[in-house]
Amino acid sequence: MRKTVNNSQVINGSPIPTFAIDRKHRITHWNKACEALTGKSAEGLIGTNFQWSAFDVKQRSVLADLIVDKAAESEIQSFYKGRGRKSQLVEGAYEAEGFYPILGDGGKWLFFTAAPLRDFLGRIVGAIETIQDITDLKIAEEKEHALNQRLTQSVAELQYSLELLRKTQHQLVQSEKMAALGGLVAGVAHEINTPVGIGVTAASLLEERTRECAQLFDSQSMKRSDLDAYFRLATESTKMILSNLVRASDLIHSFKQVAVDQSCEEPHSFNLKECLDNIAMTFRPKLRKRSHSVSVKCSGDLVLQSYAGAMGQVVSNLIMNSLIHGFEEMESGKIMIMVHDHADEVEIIYSDNGKGISKEYLERIFEPFFTTKRNRGGTGLGLHILYNLVTQTLGGRIECKSEPGQGSSFLFMFPRVAPSGREAFFSAHQTSEKEKEYRG
Repeated sequence: MRKTVNNSQVINGSPIPTFAIDRKHRITHWNKACEALTGKSAEGLIGTNFQWSAFDVKQRSVLADLIVDKAAESEIQSFYKGRGRKSQLVEGAYEAEGFYPILGDGGKWLFFTAAPLRDFLGRIVGAIETIQDITDLKIAEEKEHALNQRLTQSVAELQYSLELLRKTQHQLVQSEKMAALGGLVAGVAHEINTPVGIGVTAASLLEERTRECAQLFDSQSMKRSDLDAYFRLATESTKMILSNLVRASDLIHSFKQVAVDQSCEEPHSFNLKECLDNIAMTFRPKLRKRSHSVSVKCSGDLVLQSYAGAMGQVVSNLIMNSLIHGFEEMESGKIMIMVHDHADEVEIIYSDNGKGISKEYLERIFEPFFTTKRNRGGTGLGLHILYNLVTQTLGGRIECKSEPGQGSSFLFMFPRVAPSGREAFFSAHQTSEKEKEYRG
């Protein structure tokens, strides 16, 4: 009798919801923690076999009942739909988990551990069962699963982008129009690796802490402070992963723009002055904000058989480059576009009176992903796109001259009739006498 009293005191004083049944499945103990979790009082349950009523609206066995009935492991697995198993901590005990809609406002996930009670001859005379509320843990697991799905999708997008990169690299090698192929590879790898690396680090930390939290839970040594710390970490890690995935997605989108096949546009006849005037007109609202201006000097009868879309993008990129870089913190910037007709070739000199470019940057401005404004969201693709349009689509060549405080000038020359294929390759590697004179 003294032993029974001591066991009762231990069970009733335990902070873990615990109950016990005898060999006839009658409840012998139902502690206060169990009352708090289920809302069922010990007074109304002890002496009955209504333990099922705390978890379901219809009568069904609980894990302790299966232990008393000496159910096989396969039977327990089937009963709990694959969520039942032998305990690794207590010999002869079993563990199971399940969702119970009648508990709380929206139902609860519970984790059970049940072990047999034996007499001095080793015969099963009852079972004791403990309960843990794992609802918060399950919610965290669901969030982690959703996050893993997003990461998987992001990896697929990155693989697609890398495949696109390989195709672009092949095109550059074949045309030999971009000597900085190594810079392209390194730039893309660096830019994509940074947000992805941060995301992987955050995900790894989240996985490690989840495993530690699960170990605490399995060992029944978890404290509320442990769970609070885990959820704080999970929230911070999730935010970090999502923000860096967005950054990686933006970079992939930018790289796709670099790889767009410009040959989809058919060459046609167009008036160059009208084309340049139209482009300048579209920028008037941006220019007027800071009293900047664009002046175009071009013969009104100069007609080209070329790609008007590519020409428009080249000039637009140059104007945007002046606005963002050249005229930074500057009022009344001036842009001059001068066109010279040299029989079969056309020369365009684009110049501004901005702050200019230092010598150390001048040699790299056409490299992909090179930018001096990375901390402000710059990707360094604008002038690289321009370079490819001039040398590949228009079949021309381009160079830049600049000094700090003296503004910048871009000279590009291209044939009046746009070449294609092999003709574009040789055109891009020839240097006219006019260009040599410009280089000085």
